[in-house]
Amino acid sequence: MDVYEAIYTTRAMRRLSSEPFDPALLPKLFDAAVRGPSGGNEQRFRFMTVAEPGTKSEIQRIYRECLDELNSTRYAHVQQQVATGSRDDPAVQAAVRIDSSAQWFADNLHQAPVLVFVFGKPGGETTTFPCLWNLCLAARAEGLGTAITTLLKLQQERVERLLGVPDDGVWQMHGMVPLGTPLGKWGVAQRKPAHLSVFSEHWGEPVSWTVDEPMWPPHFA
Repeated sequence: MDVYEAIYTTRAMRRLSSEPFDPALLPKLFDAAVRGPSGGNEQRFRFMTVAEPGTKSEIQRIYRECLDELNSTRYAHVQQQVATGSRDDPAVQAAVRIDSSAQWFADNLHQAPVLVFVFGKPGGETTTFPCLWNLCLAARAEGLGTAITTLLKLQQERVERLLGVPDDGVWQMHGMVPLGTPLGKWGVAQRKPAHLSVFSEHWGEPVSWTVDEPMWPPHFA
């Protein structure tokens, strides 16, 4: 798979099939994951795969609690928009789609064949997240879907106890991804044009270029 195809089409796949995938893929995925950049090549990361149904179900219950907490606090305005907004409003339509995906994820997380957790030193996400993204890109190349989430950090101690992480302050859960065959279709994620997110030399100064549409797949004259 072309690297740009992998980058452009590796979007969050929250709806995954419960059907198991070939376990022989796991060594390949993690061998790709550990190739991520590592400060001083210390490789301060650890991964854990969770496939035991009882543990996955407990993780799902914790995740459901975390999402409910988030929706009642930081995202309360979004829930209000979903509940009362006009379905003719494109912004409301987008909010409804995202909320539906998030709710499905929270209710069905345990159905994913494998949950992958990544751990690192406190504040060491600059090492763990490039490795986690490598895992997601490698999974995409193998036809498997992923969705990075950090929401479980709202109940971090509880999750770490469940997974048997030593309580010594050395290792901390940084994130989790489910891994499985996607139920949706691959596609280029919708984003605002890149030039709206890039400044030149000083804050607020626009760049001299524009990107009016995704540059993958390549368009030939």
